[in-house]
Amino acid sequence: MSKQPKTSQPAKSQAGTPKVDLNSATVDELHAIKGIGKSRALEIVRYRDKHGPFMGLDELARVPHMGDMPWGELDRVKLQLTVHISGEAAPPTAPEAPTVDVNTANVEELRSVEGVGADRAQEIVDWREKYGRFKDINELDALPHFKDEPEGQRGPIKARLRV
Repeated sequence: MSKQPKTSQPAKSQAGTPKVDLNSATVDELHAIKGIGKSRALEIVRYRDKHGPFMGLDELARVPHMGDMPWGELDRVKLQLTVHISGEAAPPTAPEAPTVDVNTANVEELRSVEGVGADRAQEIVDWREKYGRFKDINELDALPHFKDEPEGQRGPIKARLRV
C-alpha cells in the first residue's frame, strides 16, 4: 500500500468516508449526510450564501432548524463535516464568543466587542437613534467606520454582533 501526501486525501469521518466541506457542499451533498434532510440542507446553503463562509462547525447551530435538532444529533452530523477556510481545515469545535445585539447594546457594550472601539460604537448608536433598528447585520457596511475597511476586517467584527 503506497502512501500519498496528506494534501491529496480528503478529511475522513469516523466511518472512513470523506468528510463534506461545509463551505463548498451542494444541497445534494449535504442532504446525503445522515441527519440532514432536504430542508436542513437548503437552510445551510441559504445561511452560507447570506452570511459568508462558515468559520467553524459550531456555527451550524445558528442555521435555522439545525440548533433545534435532538440532543446529540447535531454533534453526530458535525462528525461528517469539515470546514475549509483558505485551504485549511478549521478546528472541529471553535470556542464561540458571545455576540452583542446592535439594536439594544449601549456604547460600552459595543466597545466590549473586539475591533469595534469607541468611534464605531458611537456610530452604531447614532445610526440606530437616527434611522431605527438594524434589520440586517450587513447594514453596518454603510457606516463610515465600516465601509472604509476590507471585508476581511469587517467580517470578524460582524460575526461578534447580531441584530
